[in-house]
Amino acid sequence: MAAGRSVYEADGWKITLDVRPDHKAVFSGLHQADVYVMTHVMEIRRLNGTTFTAADVTPVLGALHVGLSFALGRWVAPALPVGQNDQEQTVWGQWAPMLCDPARRISSGWWYPEDQASLADLLACLLPAFHDPCKGQALRLQMQYAITAIADRGFVEQRIMSGAAGLEHVMWQKLVLTGRLTEAEFTSRAWPAHRKLRAVLTDAGVDLEVHEDRMPAAAVFAARQQLDGNRSIDGADIVTRVRNRLVHPKEAQEPVYSVKGLITETWLLTRHYLALLVLRSIGYRGSYQDLSETNKWVGQTHLVPWA
Repeated sequence: MAAGRSVYEADGWKITLDVRPDHKAVFSGLHQADVYVMTHVMEIRRLNGTTFTAADVTPVLGALHVGLSFALGRWVAPALPVGQNDQEQTVWGQWAPMLCDPARRISSGWWYPEDQASLADLLACLLPAFHDPCKGQALRLQMQYAITAIADRGFVEQRIMSGAAGLEHVMWQKLVLTGRLTEAEFTSRAWPAHRKLRAVLTDAGVDLEVHEDRMPAAAVFAARQQLDGNRSIDGADIVTRVRNRLVHPKEAQEPVYSVKGLITETWLLTRHYLALLVLRSIGYRGSYQDLSETNKWVGQTHLVPWA
């Protein structure tokens, strides 16, 4: 592999990414203004060397658009694609607007951009999943919810709402569409939101404990809550209770705002849970950055819990 070049093989495609030679210089001034930057040149070929049509590759471009945006926590796009024939003559092009956010040096997503092995793992799972007619549409929607929830711009409450919608979608898919619960059971009082969320997170091996050293506001909120029985408040309780109190306030000044930092920590937990559940749904088994953590080293990653 040449310097600045990465090559990936997934679902019958060979994807080559070349970093632009002045990448470092271009990114050095991004903190001064919001700008849109072409960061790489990408080439897509069939692994077996055969020709293909624009219709064949369009779903691949769509999967890369959503999947890489999900990984980075902001919208990025394979912009201005062109197609060439076997004489390297341009015979197709797509000059269409693509949803894309301004470039940023620091990613807010679960993928650490220097970890090429994890990107290879993601693409190996992503392209077949998007190609699957039974998974593709649901996965696209879940990732779109996750991108909004993961991003660190905009109102925090909006990010929580988007994340909660994504979690609801995943829970329906994992509990109802698999036959584990009936539709009536899913909407019954016997299965409140925290129980459903706890079920899917436990299946994925996700740690639900509220760690006071990492989530001090959530720990304070948990100490003020009452539960039936001896069970301790966990992350599923925090995420669902705070979301419910934001959507269905019962007082002029909601208690969730009286605990400084609780809304932010609820957002961190929400995006963390949603990112992991989406990754599990596509069979990803690589490394990720814990989106519930704020005090950590750059590039600090963990294997997904189910790996």
